Amino acid sequence: MEPLKILIAEDNDDHAEMIIDALEEHNPENKIERFINGQLLISYLEELTQRDDTESLMPDLILLDIKMPIMGGLQALKIIKQNIAFRHIPTMIVSTSEYSLDIEKGYQYGANSYIVKPFDYADFARKICEVSRFWVDISEPPKS
Repeated sequence: MEPLKILIAEDNDDHAEMIIDALEEHNPENKIERFINGQLLISYLEELTQRDDTESLMPDLILLDIKMPIMGGLQALKIIKQNIAFRHIPTMIVSTSEYSLDIEKGYQYGANSYIVKPFDYADFARKICEVSRFWVDISEPPKS
């Protein structure tokens, strides 16, 4: 299994640690970068587009929490999916919110998946691994 470059925007340290642990358990070679809000993630992605080796640096998957300071996940998602340079990247919402309006907005803004964070770590790890496996190992994304 090839290592993946995965970007996570999550302000809660415990939740971020659970996500990272689950992804590393699935594949210890994964390259995971965490941002504590959507603005830092968007700035990072925009910086990538200014480099000569942009394509090789683009992530394989982006995970977004909804409720974060400065810029939340839904706003970041909207920006990601409106930018031709990175709208092709599979982007998942991973949130504690089961609120139907949040779920609807996530899909309206272009989320490829919406996962509600379960309270049980084993269940959470299984969900994260299965969905990330689908988007990266099973599904064939566009190359650019």
